[in-house]
Amino acid sequence: MNHYQVLFSGEIAEGAQEDTVRENLARELEIDARKAGQLFSGRTVVIRSRLSQQDALTLQARFSDLGAVCRIKDLTPKVEEKKLDYRVDRQDRGIEQTLRDITAAHVECPRCGHLQLEASHCARCGVDIAAAISAQRREDLIIEKKIRDLRVGNTTTSPDNVRKFQTATDLSETSEQDDSKGAKMKAWFKKTS
Repeated sequence: MNHYQVLFSGEIAEGAQEDTVRENLARELEIDARKAGQLFSGRTVVIRSRLSQQDALTLQARFSDLGAVCRIKDLTPKVEEKKLDYRVDRQDRGIEQTLRDITAAHVECPRCGHLQLEASHCARCGVDIAAAISAQRREDLIIEKKIRDLRVGNTTTSPDNVRKFQTATDLSETSEQDDSKGAKMKAWFKKTS
């Protein structure tokens, strides 16, 4: 099988001169001096691949005669025999239990309804599932509270009252932020003066 590579990392044999080995390799591989110099950069270079074991050993011996130390790498796929252990579930648990087992590790996206394995983000729409579920819970609680208030007859959560409350809250928050920015700006001018 042709699953062998010959690798060269720039190593030379004992007693050999690097310049001589470089020239010999350039002549043997039919490359110019610049490319032969790159062979000695320290990186491992594949000289030839898809060789039979005998051809790889022959090329290694030829490089050894030129003063270069090469390695042979075996890329033959390892085949391991595995014993397959099939077990039959003899218990009759019913189709409902089987469906629960299949969908136990699955989650449904609250935005698009995509059923997928448990993950932090939806594979279809990309929404953060945990954040979307918590937002959906908050919306459900608000809706439940409004329904309860409407059933009781409480008018404090009418849409007009809610809008007035939100507007007043927004205005008070922005005025507090403006006050804190103004105080910081005054303190900064005092420091620089």
